[in-house]
Amino acid sequence: RAQERVFASWKDSLPERTEETMPCCICVDSSERAVVQKFGQYAYTAGPGLNLICWPICSAANVSIKVRQIDVRTETKTKDNVTLRVTTAIQFSVNPDEVDKYFFKLHDPERQISAHVEDSVRSFLPTLNLDHAFESKEIMANDIKDSVSKSMLPYGLTINKALVVDMQPDASVLAAMNQINAARRNREAAMEKAEAEKIMCVRSAEADAEAKHLSGVGTEP
Repeated sequence: RAQERVFASWKDSLPERTEETMPCCICVDSSERAVVQKFGQYAYTAGPGLNLICWPICSAANVSIKVRQIDVRTETKTKDNVTLRVTTAIQFSVNPDEVDKYFFKLHDPERQISAHVEDSVRSFLPTLNLDHAFESKEIMANDIKDSVSKSMLPYGLTINKALVVDMQPDASVLAAMNQINAARRNREAAMEKAEAEKIMCVRSAEADAEAKHLSGVGTEP
């Protein structure tokens, strides 16, 4: 009973005995916001500059709103069964007006973004042939951005940009593509050489005919 009376007395005194709390200054950088909690419960988000909180009742944690980038590497197959290794760069930032959602709902944002990017890539590329995949990098980047933006919106994250920075086929496929391109270039070079030789033969024949004509004109009575 004595403990109950002490606890009740302590509980009743909390709102009134503010002199036992200590005003504490916190400095928030322009590139950050501070999540302020009172007894562990979210109270408000402090903006940049000098802020006062009542310690130890209140605590504050800074959250960066700078744009960050992660590179996501995904391996998947195209419609014509070619393995591609895709590197996607995702630029994202925390929405300054929804810092609390990011702080309390997300544990590992990079990992969650990577999972959504991999899902988008593996949904998009298998519908395209290899050649079409290289031609559709910008379309795929926009598709990834839209998909990841919708998934991260409830967590206070903004996807600023999605870039498909690299697409590498399997080494054997790359070697075969190089051989095909080399053969095409050799064929074009041979055709150009044959055309040049043909022109030279025609020119030579025309010159020979002209010379004979002129020679015949000179011998006429």
